[in-house]
Amino acid sequence: MTIRFSAATWIAFIWALGWLLVLGLRVPLGVPGEWTWDYRGDARFDPFGILLTILALMGLCALAGREGKHPVKRRHFLWGALLLLTVFRTTVALLLPMEWRPVPIFWALVIASPIATSFYDEARNLQQQGLRTYLRYYHEQLPAKPFHAATHPPGLPMLFALWRQIGLHPVLQRLVPIGQEELLVMRRIYQRIFPPLKSDTLYPTDADLKGAWWVAVFCLACGILAALLWAWYWVRETGRVAPVALVATTPATLWWQPTTDSIHFLVIMLVFVSAWQWERHRSWGWAFLTGTMAGVALWLAFKNAVPLACISLWLLWAHWKGESRIPFLQGLTVVLLTLAPYLLAWLLAGFQPLETLMVAREAHHVQAGAHARSYLPWLLVNLADWAMGLGGGWLGLTLVALVHWWREGRFPSLTIATLVVLLGLNFSGLVRGEAARLWLPLIPLFVWEGRKHLPENGHELALMAFLQGGLAIALQLWLEFLRPF
Repeated sequence: MTIRFSAATWIAFIWALGWLLVLGLRVPLGVPGEWTWDYRGDARFDPFGILLTILALMGLCALAGREGKHPVKRRHFLWGALLLLTVFRTTVALLLPMEWRPVPIFWALVIASPIATSFYDEARNLQQQGLRTYLRYYHEQLPAKPFHAATHPPGLPMLFALWRQIGLHPVLQRLVPIGQEELLVMRRIYQRIFPPLKSDTLYPTDADLKGAWWVAVFCLACGILAALLWAWYWVRETGRVAPVALVATTPATLWWQPTTDSIHFLVIMLVFVSAWQWERHRSWGWAFLTGTMAGVALWLAFKNAVPLACISLWLLWAHWKGESRIPFLQGLTVVLLTLAPYLLAWLLAGFQPLETLMVAREAHHVQAGAHARSYLPWLLVNLADWAMGLGGGWLGLTLVALVHWWREGRFPSLTIATLVVLLGLNFSGLVRGEAARLWLPLIPLFVWEGRKHLPENGHELALMAFLQGGLAIALQLWLEFLRPF
């Protein structure tokens, strides 16, 4: 009997085998001597945790392969798939090497760390200074801020301040699964890695460390919600439930779940969904929501300008081709709402947007290693790193979509718009490492055209998802994508 697979499935299969070979040979992932993803020194994992993760993946793929055709049965399959998506993402987030367990300590340390994120410390600084003063002198204080915080606008510290305040509530404090012994361990780790630099150095209190766990849970919830939203729209557009398994197994979206990357993932998904609806209906409501979410995204991080540029290029492309005209007043409203957080902060608190951008850009130049890393090698390594986080299933579908587009040349295309922006960013040399994490929010935009080339056979789509999810788990076990310090 001859087994016939689509080109996308063969690409996913070959991609998975290739990466297993790379991992088995311990090929350096990056540019040696400059920056690489580290292989785990201690790769001992809880066998039960690995088994649970694999069972969740198998259940998700099995459900995708037996997708129901009857409307009522299909609805049950959809809710089952979305539930399994949530379970699988959670089990992967819990999958940590034994040296970093128990999980609550790891999650809390990632958020509280002045190195891994540093936004929790910034949230404390904001609350001590007051919002108005914090914004007024933000550009002056930015060069002295710790790693990561020195490259961002004030949005994330403001969001972390809100979540920190919620996490410090007495009721939530009692629910944190961290006892006094664990708090002592966390404090020792924190002080060993970040020794006092000044006599007045302030360390997080026990309540702060517990509150950090809640912030990590909020980040995890953001990532799950983003994946559910993405899956829901794929189901709407394709009329099929099986693609939920592909969304759930996207590697890059699994490796940094209890971090700020999940926040960016969710916000960009909200911008895209709003823009997609606005492009179809051109209503004031969708225009307002698109601009508002774009403003939130840009206020949280300057790097979110990249996915916003992809969406903008796609919308302008459709307007220029005459396929979906943008009403002038609605378009102007979207632009003004995108810039509104910066304008309001300037008017109400004396915040300096341009000065902040220039200082953050200089800090990024130093932190990203652009001054010390080669240019040419990273042009290829960034794309390989990005493809690693993309996953074999999505890579196969998107390559098929690109070939199809090349033959027909139909415009506009969100995938092509994203590819143009991504290549432009890559050639700029601004990013030289960690592309899988930094470009994570681009994935739903880049693979959007692939929905037109899904295999008809549900079992084949389930196989693609299993290959993609299995590789994501293997990479999680082999490589150290996330650590608090």
